[in-house]
Amino acid sequence: MTHFLFCVCQLGAEPAIKAELAVLRPELRFAYSRPGLVTFKSPSPVAPDDPLPAVFVRAFGASLGPAEGPPQVHTMLSGTCPQGQPVRLHVWERDVTRPGEEPPGFRYGPRAAAAREAIVATWPEGQHPLLPGEVAEVGDRVLDVIVAEGEPWWVGHHVHGPGHSPFPGGRIAVDMPPEAPSRAYRKLEEALIWSGAPVRPGDVAVEIGSAPGGASYALLRRGVTVYGIDPALMDPVVLDYRGAAGNRFIHLHRPMSLVQRADLPPALHWVLMDVNLAPQVALITARRLAARPRHALHGVLLTLKLDDWRAVRHVPRLLASISAMGMDEVKATQLPSNRMELFVCGLTRLGRQRLTGP
Repeated sequence: MTHFLFCVCQLGAEPAIKAELAVLRPELRFAYSRPGLVTFKSPSPVAPDDPLPAVFVRAFGASLGPAEGPPQVHTMLSGTCPQGQPVRLHVWERDVTRPGEEPPGFRYGPRAAAAREAIVATWPEGQHPLLPGEVAEVGDRVLDVIVAEGEPWWVGHHVHGPGHSPFPGGRIAVDMPPEAPSRAYRKLEEALIWSGAPVRPGDVAVEIGSAPGGASYALLRRGVTVYGIDPALMDPVVLDYRGAAGNRFIHLHRPMSLVQRADLPPALHWVLMDVNLAPQVALITARRLAARPRHALHGVLLTLKLDDWRAVRHVPRLLASISAMGMDEVKATQLPSNRMELFVCGLTRLGRQRLTGP
């Protein structure tokens, strides 16, 4: 067994991971890092199914170290995985920039696809059957291979379960329509896929900080009626939208401080927020709009901005504040498209019942 843990994060979030793990796992010692990749040494063996409830960690597992090519990857796997154990292969690329700042024409995928093809082409027969596809299922033994230009691959493994993304490296694939007004469309779709929030056609949502309309457009396409609060202008594709079931966008064209609960319909299922304010300030409005009546509220979907990575120390207090809004379950992560921010999903009792019910 290995004594090392690997953590993958957004490029630049390495200090946040170190700060988080200093609290969550104080026995760990920093070992090695590259942009978007941090490893730690443990005094005891790191098991592939060890949990790690860290907000800024996108993917993690037992670290096996660098590999120069497929033969070394296969050798590492054989040394850690029982004979005959089926394996799911995850290959992905480390972040090259902050989200949304990639060079023109750049896209993630080709480098990882080439590495995956080379690994699969030389996969040893019979030792560890390779599971088809890349989306992990609970209980899968996952072989993690992280690639970067001009560097050896970094190899690890984990057992898929709570806290792990089913997608390679936690990078969630979203097809963004060309007419989407902003990258907030991608952020919300990632958020809904990651959280499993049970947003359904016919729901009513309010979005605080809606302009120009990327997230609102994602909700509209899902059949949700959206009340958008923003003094800025909305994109016409959002204002003119009419869904098959009659859902549409209603613009409350004023600052959020001037919007009262009475401006919204009695039945409100979701409160969303993505504004350039300190979380402590922004949550005041979210709390007010979600406060009453609560008879229909299913949850809150909130993007919280951070001043710097040291703000990680405030995360537990922020999550406790959101829980106090009447949420039965609160969880947070830094999505692939988040910059210096994090996404929080809170579900009420109704939201949790919808998840588990018919």
